[in-house]
Parts: sequence; structure tokens; C-alpha cells
Amino acid sequence: MTGLLERKCLAVLAVLGLIAALLAVNPRQATADADNPDVDNPAEYSACVGGAAADAGFEDTEGISGEDAINCLAHYGIAQGRTETMFSPRETISRWQMALFLSRAAGPARVILPASPPDNGFTDIGALSEDAQAAANNLADLGIMVGTSATTFSPNTSVTRGSMAIMLDAFLSKAARGEGGADTTKLSPDDNVFTDITNAPRNQYIAIRRVYELGITKGVTETLYRPTQAVTREQMALFISRTLAHTVARPAGLSIQSAQDTATGSGADGTDGEEITFIISARNDEFQALTDVPVDVFTSTDPDAAFKEDGTCDTGTTMRGGVRKCEVDGNDERTGGEGDLAISVSVDADTTVWAWTGDDGDKYDNDETTSAMLDMAFQKGATRLLVSHDLDDDQTKMKFGRTVKVTIQVADEDNNPVAKEDVEVTISQTIKAAAATEGARPTNSSSSSQKTDASGKIELSFTQTDPSTSNDTDATVVLVITDRDAADDIKLKDGDGEDPGEAETAPAEGAADMRSNDGMVRFDGEGDTMVRMGLAWSDDNATPANHTFKLTQRDEYTIASDEGSGAGSSVTATVINEYGEPVGGVAIVFDSNDADGIDALAENRKTGTTGARSGARRLAWTRDSTDGGIETVFGTTSVVTQNGDCLDSADDCSENDDDVLAIGENDDGAIVHYWPAKADDATETDEEDIIVIRDAENNTIVFKTIKGMCPDDRKDDPATTGMDPGDNEECTETDDTSSIAVYDDNDHFTVGTQPVTLEDFEKELDAKNDDGDPKYDMIELVNYSDTASEVSSFTIKESTPSDPPATP
Repeated sequence: MTGLLERKCLAVLAVLGLIAALLAVNPRQATADADNPDVDNPAEYSACVGGAAADAGFEDTEGISGEDAINCLAHYGIAQGRTETMFSPRETISRWQMALFLSRAAGPARVILPASPPDNGFTDIGALSEDAQAAANNLADLGIMVGTSATTFSPNTSVTRGSMAIMLDAFLSKAARGEGGADTTKLSPDDNVFTDITNAPRNQYIAIRRVYELGITKGVTETLYRPTQAVTREQMALFISRTLAHTVARPAGLSIQSAQDTATGSGADGTDGEEITFIISARNDEFQALTDVPVDVFTSTDPDAAFKEDGTCDTGTTMRGGVRKCEVDGNDERTGGEGDLAISVSVDADTTVWAWTGDDGDKYDNDETTSAMLDMAFQKGATRLLVSHDLDDDQTKMKFGRTVKVTIQVADEDNNPVAKEDVEVTISQTIKAAAATEGARPTNSSSSSQKTDASGKIELSFTQTDPSTSNDTDATVVLVITDRDAADDIKLKDGDGEDPGEAETAPAEGAADMRSNDGMVRFDGEGDTMVRMGLAWSDDNATPANHTFKLTQRDEYTIASDEGSGAGSSVTATVINEYGEPVGGVAIVFDSNDADGIDALAENRKTGTTGARSGARRLAWTRDSTDGGIETVFGTTSVVTQNGDCLDSADDCSENDDDVLAIGENDDGAIVHYWPAKADDATETDEEDIIVIRDAENNTIVFKTIKGMCPDDRKDDPATTGMDPGDNEECTETDDTSSIAVYDDNDHFTVGTQPVTLEDFEKELDAKNDDGDPKYDMIELVNYSDTASEVSSFTIKESTPSDPPATP
């Protein structure tokens, strides 16, 4: 069976993280439907930001989908609660109530109502309040909410979802279009997503399609609109708030927002800044535009260093416009005729933007001045395509019928996903015949061009069925994934973010593809523009020689102790076959180089067999000592016989063979466990102290001190596996000791020779060099104490120093 392409079209919603002039509130109100990529004309900005995102105090709206919209309408005075604390979101809306809501929304949206309410001849509204009668007549006069007949308004009839669409479409035709709003006169709906509106009245059918394209409605389900269903108060709030986003309606005071909440870098390393447009709006208490208002704008990439103790701007702030930072002056930009100001800022790091106004010469005081503030996140741009699959790490082939999913994801240089759409690759697949003979030609080849979806992803699925009842068949699929745009900055990498692997020589013409003959699932990179992957299916019995052994531990370190029975840890040996299945009944022997650790256990304690379901054997042990130590734990397995084949695949292997396969000869057969001793008060270290564990979550560093003079191969890697620690009597791993130090924000931190903050210290502690190894591997402690009130000095440096980090 050929590979099947599974595409997922996921829309990316730009959440507006905004704070108003009078209230520092982040909105959750969105202006577009994130789940419907067919919405072609959503509003870029929102009316429900700043003060309009503040909690209105309704106890019965907490956690519901319309909570933010209800709070928004309460800010504008459009819809109040049934009481001060209850909004009654599930109640349906009558026509006279809707008339009041829309007439109140007219002011912020700049819908011009008649100077005095006309008489439209409605004979059934006399019992309504004067405001409700005026609202019904005004909206009918504008064609926004017409009567149900020439003489009736039907004020107590429930508003349906179909009639609501007509009202909002008409309302927008009379409103003033705001920044980022759609021009409804040029709206041409091109989607028919709702299957239940075909028989609706013609005007409803048209209006529903139009408000869908504007992002005002998303339907009751993905395909059902339910035009005859009554509108609830919650739904009304959602409808109207999304409608207002297309208009000039903005909250009272100053507000600031952007059409996106994250700036994405570009360039070869993805760190070049992106130019972001911010919209600053000024409105009075009646939500009318304030024009010609001077707006002072400044930014900071380190808000903690932005202000001095007296609240004035510090060196951590940067001026954006004007001639005097953090001061209103004659050169500050001003709001235009609509009360809005657009500014552009190049964002190349997480940035906070402040906007405020005042009289000429006023200076900003963070303790006193009212401002609008917005946080803009920065993410590195796309530099790589990560190719990965959902097979187990130790799996090299699959049983027939198993489906494997291959994912191609756009990512930055730190392997964080980037939602970059339309990155194009060519995917070629060659399917080799089952039970193919050596040198057989491929039986099926195909190629297609694919583009990443809105989330920056391409997902593929492949499966093969068994064409034979015998147990000697196999099938392979070889994928070649090629970047279509060789001129871009995106390079293909494997799913772990490393280079796809050493390129292999291409097979000779007519020869079997050597990349898949051995059944290996592998990445094979040729340059930075292509990745080759081999997928293999088989019904052969698992070969013991291809079993994989892994040794893992619960924790990397345990603080040395002699209290009770001492400090404890555990290690687990796991045997997996080439199909990724656990292998039970395999004999495991544990050992170590530490006389106080596993080596101290009785022989029968150090042995066992793997379980049938898990393929694993666990050993727990304690170490009764306060001395710091470095214990190398080894795992080995005895030879077993399965179908006449031995685990070590020796030709002369028999059931009575007592050879031992030393799994410790590979990297997965040995681990290092650190038993650090607590550093003493006033401890001072020297440059021979090597950082081995960086535990930023617990503000902890584990380091070792090399005491013995080991041969180069042992000094470079004291945990070298497969070497008897006694081979070199002058140097054993017990010559080295490990210690633990804990830091807090009261301590002093230095990187190289440059003093840094705790945040930057941890960032540099995790920094990598070009080889992917830690950049800073040495540590010095001065006046160390684990007492919080005491000040310790931590310095990290490179074993081969380079230029110090830039001043933060």
C-alpha cells in the first residue's frame, strides 16, 4: 500500500496581549476564529482590550466561553447584568432588548442615529420604556432592525440567530470602519460551511455567510448554524463584541494592541528582528475619538531594569519617537482624526512597550503615571525542518500492518516549532517488493510536492500489509525529503534537531538500496537540503542479535548521606527487540566501581531477569556514606538461546554456552551516578572543578573535582564504559569526588569575567557551543554557604576561554 498523506489545516490565532490606560488587564477576547481557516476577513484588532477586558464582577459568567465578551459589553454600557452580580447568560434575547443593545453600541461604533426618534408607525411598542421605543424606531429608520410588518415591531419575540446575522450585517454598513476592520462593501463570501441555511430566507442566507467571513460567528457546530434557534445573552455578547472589532470602538483612555503577540526573527540564525506595528487608541469616557493627542512611547527588553527606585526611566529603556525619553515633547507623534496612532518597532527580543500622554514637559513616573502597556514575545525564526517519526527509539522495523507517522515540522535553531506556512518540500517514496531478492529493482516509486500547513507542519502516514503467509517476507519504503527552496535559510535536520547523519554513498544503478536492506530506520543527510529515511516492515521472528539493551536511572544524583541506611537510588535495565517490543526472561547482572554502592551488595542481589511485559529489571540500592563519590554502574546480560540463535550472535553459540555478552561495551550499558557531598561553608574551589549536572529547577549545581592523574582517554571521559576500573591502578574513578552547591538570588554571579544577574547566569549555564556541548564547564565558588542570608560567589568559565558574554 502506498503512503497516505494526512494534512491538518490549523489556523494560528494572534492573541492580543494588551493592557489599557486605566486598568492593567490582559484580554483573552479574540478577534478571529482560530479553528476556521476559511474566515477570510476577520478583524485584525479588538474592541475588547484594556479597560474593556476588565472583570465586570458577574458571578455567573466565570469560565464560560462568552465571559470576556460579556465583560467587554459591560465596559461600553451596552449590556448590564440582571443584577450587579448576575448576568443570566443563558436567557434568550427579545427584540426590544436587542434594539437597546444595538442602539447603545451605536455610539462607540459611530453609527449616526437620527437626531430625534422618528415614528415608524409601530402600534405594539407603546408599553415599552421611552429608551426602548426610541431604539426600535431609530434602528428601523436606519434599516438595521426592521419591523415584522408595516405596523408591528413584535418587541417580545425572541431574536433568532438568522435575524441576528441580518442586524449585525446592516449595523456594520452604517458603522465607521476601524483600524484593521473589514470593508464590508467589498465583502464577497466564498464559503458554504453551514449545511442548514440553504432553506433559510434569502436575506438570512446572505447575511449568515457574510458574518461568517467576518469572523463574527463560528456556528453552533462546524457545519451547523441553526438559523431559527433563539439567541442567548451570552451569544449576543459574543456576536456584538466581534462586530465592534471591525469598527472604531475602542475602550476609554489609552489602549495599545498589535495584530500578533509574537515577533518572529529571520535570517540565517533566525534572530534578525521583525518590524511590528502597534496601534495606540485614545478615547474619551463616551468612547469618542481623541485627536491630536501627543503619545510618548518607550520600550524595554528588561522590564526589571527599566525604572529607578524613584519610578523614573532608567538606562534599560529605549526611546521610540520624540526627542526626550520618557517625556512628552513637541516631537512626539500624535493621534489622527480617528483617534488612533500606528507606530512600528523592530522587535528582536522579548519587549515591553509603554504608551502614555500628558502635557508638554511631563515626565514619566512608573509609580504615578497612567499608561498603556503591551508585552511582545520574540521567537527565533525558522531555520530548520525537523523530520521525525513515531517509532520507538530502539525500533528498527515494524510488523506488517503497523502504521508509522512521519512529521516534518518547521522549527528554529533551538528546535522550537515555528508556525511558518507554505514551506515546500518534495517527498519521493520508493516501495520495494516484499521478499525482494538481492539487486531487485524497486516495484513502485512516486513523488509529490507538499507545503507546511498553518502550524508549520506536514504529517504523513505509511503502512504495509503482509503479501505472504510465510515468515520470510519483508517490505521497505525509502523516503527522500528535499527542500524545494534552496535559497531560503531553512535546513533539514532530524527530529532531535541534530544533523541527519553521515551521508552514505548512493547505491549503484540497478543495485538494491543499501539504506534499507538492513531494515534500519535511519536519517541520511546529503548537504542541508535533503533527508533520506528508510522504513522497514517484516514478519520474521525477532533476532536476538539485534536486541537493544538500555540502562537508565531514576535520578542523575543523590546527595551522599549516612543517616539511617544511607541515601538511595535505582537503576533499570531494559531489553527491547528490533520491533520495539519488550523481551522478557533475559538474565541481567548489575555491578559498579564503588565499594560503597552496588559493588557492596551480595551477589544474589545484583542479578535478576527482565519481565515479560516490560522487558525491564530494576535494582534499588543504598550507599551509606557522607563522602562524595562518582559511581559508574554497569549492566551485562548472559547469553540466551532463542530458535538456536544467541543474544551475542556467536556462530558457536549453544544452549550450554556460558559466555557473557558485556553490554557495557556500548554507551547504553553503563551510566554514571553522582553522590555529591554538600559543599561546606566558606568552600572555595579551583579551576579543576567540572560542572557535571545543571539543575536550574532546584537552583543546584553538581560538580566534580579531579584528584587522580588519569590517562587522556580516562580523564576526558571518566565514565568510559567497558573498562575495568582496576585496569589502571594509579587512576580509578573513585579518585574523583563530587560536590553539590545551591544558589539563590542573594548570591553573586559571574560568567567568565562579567558579573551577571541570576537569570542570565542560568541562561549561560545552559548555553551550548558549536559542538552542542555546554559552553561553560568549569566552576569556582568563593565564600560558599547554603544559608540563604549568606552571600556566595559563583563563577562559571570555559575550559578554553573565549570572549566574555555581552553586558546584560
